[in-house]
Amino acid sequence: MPLVDKLRSRRTVRRATYFAAAALLTMPCLAAADEVFKLTTTVPITGLASFDISWVDPSLHSYFLADRSNKSIDVIGLDSKVLSHQFMPGFVGFTGNNNTSGPNGVMTIPIAHDHDHDGDDGHGRAQIWAGDGGSNVWVLDYPSGNVVKKISTGSTANRADEMCYDPNDSLALVANDADTPPFISFISTETLTIVKQIKFDGAAGDGPNATNGIEQCQWNAREGKFYINIPEVNGPGNDTAPGNVVVIDPHNFKIVQTFVIPVADCAGPQGMAIGPAPQIALGCNAPSPPVPPSTTGVRNSVVINEENGNTISVLANEGGSDEAWFNPGDGHYFFANSTPGSKTTPPGPQFLGIVDSRGDEPDATVTTATGTTVGSHSVAADPDRNQAYVPVGGGVAIYSPNGRDDRPAFVFRDHDHD
Repeated sequence: MPLVDKLRSRRTVRRATYFAAAALLTMPCLAAADEVFKLTTTVPITGLASFDISWVDPSLHSYFLADRSNKSIDVIGLDSKVLSHQFMPGFVGFTGNNNTSGPNGVMTIPIAHDHDHDGDDGHGRAQIWAGDGGSNVWVLDYPSGNVVKKISTGSTANRADEMCYDPNDSLALVANDADTPPFISFISTETLTIVKQIKFDGAAGDGPNATNGIEQCQWNAREGKFYINIPEVNGPGNDTAPGNVVVIDPHNFKIVQTFVIPVADCAGPQGMAIGPAPQIALGCNAPSPPVPPSTTGVRNSVVINEENGNTISVLANEGGSDEAWFNPGDGHYFFANSTPGSKTTPPGPQFLGIVDSRGDEPDATVTTATGTTVGSHSVAADPDRNQAYVPVGGGVAIYSPNGRDDRPAFVFRDHDHD
């Protein structure tokens, strides 16, 4: 059943009607059955073998990659398809252990006001935030690359990892996923100081007992809340116990909802992408329990309801994912699926899962790498050209709808996706 047909909240009936009408009026190119994502170019990055999260900022016309091999944040122009910067403030790089390596999570935060009264309103400028080993978060000026501040989240050697940003409350959420217990920090993007931390140890007043780390978070503008993935709660540490999505109010830093994600639908929720209301897509990393007569589990991803956590749709064989991304330009979810054996047993190729949030197109996959030497677990999309950027080792591969590099004549417009 298509995703839109499954939406049942009070807001959903109105929005589903809108999307159906809008698709008929403005979306003829996306309804075409022959739309296929193809590799159009690969931007070379010398020495790239170890990397983590990536990010697209369309206002800066740039793609950003946490490059551990070169101890840098790599920047590629969305228009030029050329590596324009490699910022190297002092990241630890790849240490041989993900728990201590960096850079890891990366995002940009716009500079929107003339705080220093120098006549510069911030146009074309931003801050790059990047998690690093040693529990540090680097804040860099863009485009100069100058260090604004290096913030310690208070651990010792373990990394600060993935992060997300709430522009309404000027807060960044940063996860220390490798600590025992793992914890999150809320950092003011105005004062660049930590204002609150929450441990995920199951104790009273803390988050649930996270037994396999903390993964991707998002700020949901529709609800005004942070949502964060906990791959496993009260389990043995291998994603065989159900995970949670935790919802946090940024005004009082309280956990206001905890959604239990059925392990049969989604084992090890890691990637997260806020889609059209009320959808949130979760990229799931581990195989769900096998369904007889099969003796092997299937790696799924899921779309859940942002209001109650209920499963809207199970996306079979779209698992093995780390980072997930929603592209408001064409309404597609992208799942960076790198876990060997995600699609086949024994281990097969790694792939990019592509799913239309409206549910009126078949799911598609694109092979991004073969073998097990490079984990193509990172993805971000340009909403203007509807292109997906996937680091593949030695460079960043760019996949385009129907192999086209120009801007589409028609674009998806999600008026509820703030």
